[in-house]
Amino acid sequence: MRERTDEVARVLDLARRHLGTDVAWLSRFTGDEQVIDLISGEGELVERLVGRHVEQEATYCARVLDGRLPAVIPDARADQRTAALAVTRELGIGSYVGAPVYLDSGEFYGMLCALSTEPDPGLGDREARFLGLLADVVADAVSALHRGGADDDHIRSVIAQVIARGGPVMVFQPVFDLPTHGLVGAEALARFPTFPAPPGEPAGDLGEETGDQAGGAAGEEADDRSAAGPYFGDLPPDRWFAHAASVGMGIDLELAAIRAAVAELPRFPRGLSLAVNASPATIASGRLGELLAVTAADQLIVEITERDGIHDLPGTLARLYELRDMGVRIAVDNVGVAYASLRRLVQILPDVVKMNRWLTTDVGADAARRALVEALVHFSRQIGACLVAEGIQRADELRVLTAAGVDQGQGEFLGPPGPLPLPAHGRCVPVRPGESRAAGVRVRVLNPAPA
Repeated sequence: MRERTDEVARVLDLARRHLGTDVAWLSRFTGDEQVIDLISGEGELVERLVGRHVEQEATYCARVLDGRLPAVIPDARADQRTAALAVTRELGIGSYVGAPVYLDSGEFYGMLCALSTEPDPGLGDREARFLGLLADVVADAVSALHRGGADDDHIRSVIAQVIARGGPVMVFQPVFDLPTHGLVGAEALARFPTFPAPPGEPAGDLGEETGDQAGGAAGEEADDRSAAGPYFGDLPPDRWFAHAASVGMGIDLELAAIRAAVAELPRFPRGLSLAVNASPATIASGRLGELLAVTAADQLIVEITERDGIHDLPGTLARLYELRDMGVRIAVDNVGVAYASLRRLVQILPDVVKMNRWLTTDVGADAARRALVEALVHFSRQIGACLVAEGIQRADELRVLTAAGVDQGQGEFLGPPGPLPLPAHGRCVPVRPGESRAAGVRVRVLNPAPA
C-alpha cells in the first residue's frame, strides 16, 4: 500500500504549496487524542508536529468539527476565539485552514489541515473549498488503505467488467458560440452503471446509469452495501476514475471512455468538434495517440484534466506535440482555480482555454470574477486560443460572459448533457439579426447565425 501513502504525501505537498502555508498534515482522531500521521513542510515547526499526540479538546480541529471555529482562520492571534488558546501560543499559529476526512463507509477519520506562523488575510472560502476537495482525494487513499488488497481486487473486477462491456455510456453536452448561439461542438461525459454486488452476491444491473464526468450524482437512491466496499452506483464519475487509478487501471478506464466517445464521431456533422477528457498520465502513455490515429482528428479536442497534476511534464508535452501534428486541438481544463492551471497555460499554449465553473457562477455580481474573466479573454486572444466558459446556469451569467468577449460556453442553461443527436440550438437562439434573447435578457450578437 506504499503507493497510497505516497499519494497522500503528494496531496499534502500540493495543499501546502497552493495555500502558501508553512505546513500541511493529515491527522486521525483516536480515542480522545489527535495523532498526526503525515506532514509536509520544513523547519522547527515540522519537528514539533511530527508524531504529535494531543488531547482533541485542545486542538483547533475539534473546534472546527463542532462548529466553535470556522474552517478558515486568517489571523489566529487577532481572532478572539483563538488568541487565548494554549495551542495558538504553543505552535505560534498565525493562520489555519482545516477540512474533515471521511472514509467511504461514512466513518469520520480525521482532519486535513494547513497552518502558518504568520497571519494570511488572503485566506477565505475559496481556500476552504480547495482543501475540502483535497480531503476527498485523501479520503479515497485512506479508505483504500483500510479496505486492503482484497477490496482492490474487487475494484479491479468492477472496472474490468465496465471496460469489457464497451466502457461507460457517453453523453454529450453541447457547446455554443456565445455571440451567435450557434452549435459548435460537444464535450463527451461518462456515465457509469450501478455497482455490481461483491463476490458471492447477485450482480447489480450494469445497464443503469449514474452521474456524468462533470460531477453529477446518481439518480438512483443508494442501498446499503457500503460495508462490502465502495458503492460505485452513487459515486460521481470522477470517483470512478479515481478508484480505477488507485488500482492501476486509470489509463485503461479513460481510454475506454474516449474510445466509446470517438465511436460516435461519425454522427457529428463536419465542422462540429468533439472534446474528450484525458489525464496527463494517459497522454504521456502514448496510447491515446494510437487510439486517435484512426479518427477524423481535426474534429477532436483533447481536454487535459489534472486530477493528480503532471508528473512527467516533458513526456506529456512531447505527446501533445504529436497529437497536434495529427490535427487534434488541445484544451486546458479548469483554468482559474489553481496556480498550476495558470502555469500550464504558459507551458502548453493551448488551442482552447476552459474556464472553471467557479468563475462563471455569479460572475455578474462579482467584480473580481469579471476582472479575471476579462484577463483570460485578453490572454486567450493574445495566444490565439478559444475561451470557453463552463457551468453557465443563468441568463445573467450568459449576458455578462458574452459582453466580456468569451468565445464559447456550455452549461445546463444552454443545454444539458444527453444522447446524440445534438440540439441545433441551445436555450438561447437568435431572434433577429444583431440581437438574441435568453429568458428575457437581450444580448447583442456581433455575428448573427444564418437563419
